[in-house]
Amino acid sequence: MGLLPAALAEAAWAEADLALARALADLDELGAARGVQQRRAALALLTQSLAQAARKRGFARVGELGKRETFNPKRHDLVAPGKPKFVRIRARGVARGPVVLVNPRASAARRKKT
Repeated sequence: MGLLPAALAEAAWAEADLALARALADLDELGAARGVQQRRAALALLTQSLAQAARKRGFARVGELGKRETFNPKRHDLVAPGKPKFVRIRARGVARGPVVLVNPRASAARRKKT
């Protein structure tokens, strides 16, 4: 790697580190928040900081919250034991480019009412 690409990569990592450091400080704000409004405001700041840190690291979210999908043990992490036919996404996964770092967390989906 040449000097310029190395310097740019280092700067990008420094920006990502700063964004993550802000998120950690925002986490403390959330922990210290009193009352519903303070907690909501602190949670909004934490969410924004984590999203910024994730973007700086090149992360993308995988899956759609609440979506019902056919269970695939290679693509879903179950939050409870079992092997259901269908699952509902409870927490989105995380990918960097084509590599999934964390699978979406899912739970067994209830049968559709007919």
